[in-house]
Amino acid sequence: MPIGVITNCMAVFLGGLLGGTVLRKITPWYLKQNLPFMFGLCSIGIAVNSLVKAHNMSAVVLAVLVGFSVGQVFHLHEKTTRFFAWLVETLHLGGKEVDMGVYITMVALFCCSGFGWYGAMNEGITGDASLLMSKAVLDFFTAAVFATGLGVSLCAIPLPQIFIFLAVFGISKFIAPFLTPEMIADLSGCGGVLTLGAGLRVAKIIDAPIVDMMPALILVMPLSLLWTSLLG
Repeated sequence: MPIGVITNCMAVFLGGLLGGTVLRKITPWYLKQNLPFMFGLCSIGIAVNSLVKAHNMSAVVLAVLVGFSVGQVFHLHEKTTRFFAWLVETLHLGGKEVDMGVYITMVALFCCSGFGWYGAMNEGITGDASLLMSKAVLDFFTAAVFATGLGVSLCAIPLPQIFIFLAVFGISKFIAPFLTPEMIADLSGCGGVLTLGAGLRVAKIIDAPIVDMMPALILVMPLSLLWTSLLG
């Protein structure tokens, strides 16, 4: 039973719902304006911490470049933006005034963080949900604050998040015999690159199509294994 996966997704749902409703009404306007920037900086700090854990940085860079190219070819960022714009409007979560660029960045942060994927893999392999339980506490407050700053509920984000995490949870049971510490470390590093891009976007420093980078998280571990085998 993926207790950690479900708990983490519920934390994002509840935090996003609280921030987009109750906290949105009582938070001063100047705090709403500045909170996304501060969390962008915090995301950059988390990204740096993940990046230094990478074992084969060359494999991580290759995965990011190839993964980004795949995302660009299939227009993943544009399609994801259109889908969530429709979902937000259909579910009446905020209306047309929502900054969808920042919203999609939140989708990338919650659904494709290296820490989240590692937590789901760890629970799938060992049954230990402690990593995702601790992440759930952080994600609850993150979702609440981001939803407050955006002025929109983030409760639609757990829809893709739970499918992605459950897929990682299930697949990890089958690939467990093939995983190495180096592959896990490079997954963390790759997640750090995506988190860095998301942090820079939230802080409005760059405007990168973050979702186009997501295929890198699928490619990084086989590329890490290949890189280690070739150098070994």
